[in-house]
Amino acid sequence: MADWRLENVKRFKGARFWRKPYTMPSPSWDHDHCIGCWAKFAEFDGPDIQHEGYVTSDPEWVCLSCFDDLKDEMDWVIVDAD
Repeated sequence: MADWRLENVKRFKGARFWRKPYTMPSPSWDHDHCIGCWAKFAEFDGPDIQHEGYVTSDPEWVCLSCFDDLKDEMDWVIVDAD
């Protein structure tokens, strides 16, 4: 059975990602969502809030679980923070 998250991430095939803690892009933009499962990334605490994940240069975020599950099929590349 196909993973339903693949439809959400298909445009990111072969994308490059950096693993980072989440930081708000601006005072008026306090959260983002995982492009795979729609988990919430934020600096504040709450149920199921993600504080770290993988991000593209756009930035688009992927939670640790989705990244681990989908990285091989999506040919995702981890880029060193340097």
